[in-house]
Amino acid sequence: MAKKSHIVAIIQARMGSTRLPGKTMMDLAGTPLLNRLLTQLKGSNQLDEVVVATSTDPADEVIARFAKENGYKAVRGSEQDVLSRYVLAADATKADIIVRLTADCPLHSPDTVDEVIAAFLKAKADYASNTSPYTRPDGQDVEVFTRRMLGQAHAAAEPGPDREHVTPWIRRNTTISKLDVLHPLPHCPALRWSVDHPNDLEFARHVWSFLDKRGPGPFNFEEIMSAVTQSGAKQGNAIINEGFYLSIFKQANAEAAPPLTLTKSAEWLERSEQVIPGGAQTYSKSWRHHIRGVTPIFLESGSGAIVTDVDGNQYVDLIQGLLPNILGYAHDEVNRAAHDCACHGHSFSLAHPIEVELAEGLCRLIPCADMVRFGKNGSDATAGAVRVARAYTGREHVAVCGYHGWQDWYIGTTSRSAGVPKAVRELAHPFPYNDHNALEGLLSSKTNQFAAVIMEPANFVWPEPGYLEKVKEITHRHGALLIFDEICSGFHFGLGGAQKLFGVTPDLATFGKAMGNGWPISCIVGRREVMKIFEEAFVSFTFAGDVSAMAAAMKVLDILETGDAYARMTAAGTKLFDGARVMAAAEGLDDVFRLKGHQHWPLFSFVDDKGVDDPATRALWVQEVTRRGVLILTTFNVCAALDESSTTKVLSAFAHAFKRVAKARKLGVRPESWLDGPVPVPAFRARG
Repeated sequence: MAKKSHIVAIIQARMGSTRLPGKTMMDLAGTPLLNRLLTQLKGSNQLDEVVVATSTDPADEVIARFAKENGYKAVRGSEQDVLSRYVLAADATKADIIVRLTADCPLHSPDTVDEVIAAFLKAKADYASNTSPYTRPDGQDVEVFTRRMLGQAHAAAEPGPDREHVTPWIRRNTTISKLDVLHPLPHCPALRWSVDHPNDLEFARHVWSFLDKRGPGPFNFEEIMSAVTQSGAKQGNAIINEGFYLSIFKQANAEAAPPLTLTKSAEWLERSEQVIPGGAQTYSKSWRHHIRGVTPIFLESGSGAIVTDVDGNQYVDLIQGLLPNILGYAHDEVNRAAHDCACHGHSFSLAHPIEVELAEGLCRLIPCADMVRFGKNGSDATAGAVRVARAYTGREHVAVCGYHGWQDWYIGTTSRSAGVPKAVRELAHPFPYNDHNALEGLLSSKTNQFAAVIMEPANFVWPEPGYLEKVKEITHRHGALLIFDEICSGFHFGLGGAQKLFGVTPDLATFGKAMGNGWPISCIVGRREVMKIFEEAFVSFTFAGDVSAMAAAMKVLDILETGDAYARMTAAGTKLFDGARVMAAAEGLDDVFRLKGHQHWPLFSFVDDKGVDDPATRALWVQEVTRRGVLILTTFNVCAALDESSTTKVLSAFAHAFKRVAKARKLGVRPESWLDGPVPVPAFRARG
């Protein structure tokens, strides 16, 4: 019979917290905070032993003494090299499997710990955690790993965050067997139960005062959640993992990153400009949106979140093809679905059953969808929706808000209107977002002439409470149709799009981008009586029924609906969003660095001291980030393939870039003078 593994929980604890000194032994409704966690762990059925790992700092003597007096081993080691402390604790207990816990989590639950351990044992993994993505509150974190993994990390991890936070080297290691544990519903990743600030401590005290009335415990997760809800305790608003972001920040410097070798990119651009106007098929993918001479111009391959340029440089890609690759590049299951379908024929002479199957799936997922028509890109879909709205209402004018593609009916409202007839330009009218009075005034200015209001229901600015409902009411009162352009928000904001997120159902909607994970496909969906107009209004082209792209879309929707892709995107997006904010604030740039929008697709910018957009400073920041291996424009386009290694690399690049920008400001250096190329100029601005 195989020897049973000795499973040991190692609790790291110290008195020298930067944000709340002495918290480990602070009173928590009648007993030290540390004791709350120790008492909770008595309810575990998986743990064989619990040990407290503290430092040799004299201030931590109180922790070691308390542990020993209560029957626990106390191991003491380096204050900063916490990883070496874990090695000492593992050696002292002869641990085979280590469960990493932190003393600042007094609301931990034994069933949460046991679920992660059980999953780890069943999977025979090297490492398991319940933090990527979070499905339990912060403060219920559990990491489990083998003694062998701990040894490898101890031997390989560099000084800094990898040793201070124990497991980053393990989490980034792509050669080991890792398991992400998802707990049963309800999932509550936004809750924060750890103690880092005074208001966190008050929250925990309030909850424990409530729990103590129920008995001595230990209490399981459901009981703690019930106490949190019933007690009315208000959790703190500190950023989860703030300490980890700051440790990455501390490792960075303000020196310029070395230039990239981009010889082949330049050669390909020279050839391209001879045969391709603008050098690329999409404006935003051309050199004009990047810093010429600094960033790559041609890419050669992509896998997951990583792309390789023609010179062999690799980058974490935060552009992801302008949003389509929601699962990452070259996704095996999606590509296999498209390939298998194409092997039986591709562009057929008649309709194919997969058109019906995909349409049925979309009608099930999207609130406004009774019927579906397919296209190949977003402009196909928005132009088709507007044409049908005009046919349905017998009117010609359209109100627009956001970006809706390159075709005449919309692009004539922008500065890129060359070639659009004046008569066409006069039929589309922009209105500002979150201003329903402006929309009312616009529609009233041409009574009974507006066929539709087409808008992005949300992009980087969230709708004010009641705004979308008011837009719908105004639109219908004026006899027009409401069209939500969800080409971008669509599947990035969830399977039902922004309309499901905000609970406002339009007459028509357009989806695309992420729908095929890079395979070209889009769609128009809407209520039946409007969609039936497609039988009269002519919207038809050869490749609308491309079965390979539809097969890809079927697989993408299946993965998004049944897998954990959205949870992974939220985990990665939250790290980038919060990490950027923490680092900007740490460098005193929180007044000039702006970040807004959904965590799967936020927009960043820099402003000057007067609050005016500062593209030169943004370009300097982007230059440093790019040269440190991150491909980026002005948004974080998050995909499900962004793993721990990728996000850590991005955060490190952010840290260096913020320090570089801060240095320029402190020295009074104009950012242009530190740029090795021209400041990029956008085609036009359609979003705020």
